[in-house]
Amino acid sequence: MASGLARFMAAAALLVLAACGSPQEKASKAVARYDVYYARRDFISARIEIKRAIAAQDDVPEYWARLARVELATGRLLEAYQAYSRLVELDPDDPEAIQAMAELSYSGGSYDDAERLADKILEEQPRALRMLLVKGSVAAARYDVAAAHAVAERMLAIDPANEGGKILLARATNMGGDRDGAIAQLEKAVADDGESIPKLLTLLDLYGTKDDFPHAARTFARLFALQPRDVDLRIEYARMLYEHDRPERALELLARLLRTHDGDAAVQQRIVDLWNDVGSRRIDIDGVRRFVDATGNAQMKVALGHLLLDRKRHAEAEAVLRPFVDGKDITAARVEADVLYAGALAGLGRGGEALTLVDRILRFDENNSRALLMRVRVAMATGDLAAALRDAQLLASDNPRLIGGRIALGEIYVRRGEAVLADGAYANAMKELSDDADMLQAYVDYLLRTRRNGMALDIARRFTRDNPQAREGWRIRGELCLRLGDRDCVDEVMLVLERVPGGLKVRRMLEAQGAPQPTGRLITAAGPAPAGQAVSTCGRTGAAC
Repeated sequence: MASGLARFMAAAALLVLAACGSPQEKASKAVARYDVYYARRDFISARIEIKRAIAAQDDVPEYWARLARVELATGRLLEAYQAYSRLVELDPDDPEAIQAMAELSYSGGSYDDAERLADKILEEQPRALRMLLVKGSVAAARYDVAAAHAVAERMLAIDPANEGGKILLARATNMGGDRDGAIAQLEKAVADDGESIPKLLTLLDLYGTKDDFPHAARTFARLFALQPRDVDLRIEYARMLYEHDRPERALELLARLLRTHDGDAAVQQRIVDLWNDVGSRRIDIDGVRRFVDATGNAQMKVALGHLLLDRKRHAEAEAVLRPFVDGKDITAARVEADVLYAGALAGLGRGGEALTLVDRILRFDENNSRALLMRVRVAMATGDLAAALRDAQLLASDNPRLIGGRIALGEIYVRRGEAVLADGAYANAMKELSDDADMLQAYVDYLLRTRRNGMALDIARRFTRDNPQAREGWRIRGELCLRLGDRDCVDEVMLVLERVPGGLKVRRMLEAQGAPQPTGRLITAAGPAPAGQAVSTCGRTGAAC
């Protein structure tokens, strides 16, 4: 007994001694483990170890630098910025931290901070190319073409082969109105220095803005050769194929992607998300059905049901979704199929069954916004506007970015004859969803129905001013200008669409609706206006919109 107690006491003493190292020793051992994990690219374990080191000794700048590096490696940019900020508190002149914070500030849209931090380095190191690139990129983001061009020339004078300088010069050239010149500069850089992902991605953006599908497709092929297993690139290529009315080729690409990543649920979800983003209008539904039957899982079959529902092919949607619903309890895994099935039932005129199912869903999950929206729509279809109003008000309060709920609330007020409340519902929704083109379309349609054409045009102008790269916003504004016969407005829209990604396709669509070719070019103090800058004036007067 005594000997057992002695052994226990000895073990406990060893544990106490092991935990009694100085904070410096604990931190040093944790940093050593961090270095091993970081070298193995085991970033999760590395983060744990460096945080242990900081917990033991939080005033060592290098520990914060290590934490920032591992946060950057895992894409946690905010956390990286916070770590570098602490490092600068401890060492205000640390160049690694200042340069990284400048780049992170630019990426996060904090252009004033990015420029201030870049200038701090450039005061001591005027040839620091990383910080010159930050300054030039900030100038480009502010549409200061002359400044961006000057910084690019300065970078190339320091290093004629600098990739960042060549890309910045091409961006400035494009912003100055010479897109073909920008493309030629980058293609020459590729020929001189070889292909790289940054150069090809910039080329892809330029070809996309030009709506040059053949060159964009070839650029994607070059990117695929550099990144043979990159899922993001292939999803974006499929998106482009859908947008250029090539749904069969998109499905072929997605089928190859699924074969390469067989059984990968994340990739399957990416494809479902793509279909939802693109919308049923661009998708060959029958082709998707064959695709899903051959390669899809349950998740994709539910997505097919969603697409069929969007196309109002209610009977087919009901048949596709029925196996996920019939005789089964509602569960988290099946709730989306249940909501869609309720929509199919409502579309088939089976409103009572639809409401019963929606009520079951909401008893299972009272916060399911899609189920609540479905109940609103069924109640509106059956004429129960009081019930629809209660649910729509709840949706607008709890899920303000659910556009379907906001539109439904406005339409309920319209049907109840409450014009002032309808006005307020639409105006508040547009204010809170100021970047949503679907909300803009709904609000414009409402204003046109109520014969407020001038107000509709003002709302569309404000949207394109605040969202200068939103192609759908420019389309809506262009169609509105055509409808109202505002030639100056049409001219402005057509000019700006030259610089908006995918804008040339919208231009052709507007021309088919009767839009004339633009008569001139919009000029700003910095030169020909890039996308979005034209909206600072309205018509002949030049007054601010």
